[in-house]
Amino acid sequence: MELSAQGLAFPLRLGPGKALAVTDLEDDVRAMIEQILLTAPGERVNRPTFGVGIYAYVFEANSPFLASQLRIALDENVYEFLGRNVRIVALDVTWDDAQLHVDIQFTLVGAVTGPQAMTVSVPRLGTP
Repeated sequence: MELSAQGLAFPLRLGPGKALAVTDLEDDVRAMIEQILLTAPGERVNRPTFGVGIYAYVFEANSPFLASQLRIALDENVYEFLGRNVRIVALDVTWDDAQLHVDIQFTLVGAVTGPQAMTVSVPRLGTP
């Protein structure tokens, strides 16, 4: 069974024909994973467990423990809010002078596209 679906584009905008713009499944999942990473737990009123709160990790030391913490939090959120058809395959955390980078590989169970890759970068507070 091949997954074939669309979701609303984020941020919401008008698409062709003055209807709400839609995006394919992979881009929709990619946007949701980014929202999960950038949202702090408790930030959403009716979803207090939604989010990882990556900004809380900006000044943590880069270590396997940091990557493990982010992976566990992301796995739990993805399973709860995106369902069992989205799986995190790999997560790697790297630093440079100004940003924290989280490289993620995920797969959609039942899709023929294979693993998808994405990077979410967060600036360190106090840097331009």
